[in-house]
Amino acid sequence: MSYNENKRSQRFAQLIGLQLKGAFQTTEMSQTEVADKLGHSRSGYSRWINAHPSMPFEAFLNTCELIGVDPREIMDAAYSRLIKEMGPYEDESQREALIDRVVMDPESFGVAALHDENKSRESQGGEGR
Repeated sequence: MSYNENKRSQRFAQLIGLQLKGAFQTTEMSQTEVADKLGHSRSGYSRWINAHPSMPFEAFLNTCELIGVDPREIMDAAYSRLIKEMGPYEDESQREALIDRVVMDPESFGVAALHDENKSRESQGGEGR
């Protein structure tokens, strides 16, 4: 997993926790009550909510069902926040492949700098400005 993918997945786990915290307030159930009712230790459950480590999917689903929220809404809201913060997912290997293609055949990409008359003057030793 790349650094960017790891960073995105960690942030998503944090955002899931934040969405659940908001749902706790809305449903007037505390994190402690939820942990107790689900049979998890309070400290372990708190670590999951704070994404240290990420909450297991089973615990996430059980939490949502216990407090009466749709897990899809929690995930959708968390993912929307992730996109706002970090932008859409970008496969780094695809980006690297595109850069390689541009370097190998820049003419086929219509790079404006290749057609800038000032750039050609600069390359011939002139100032170009």
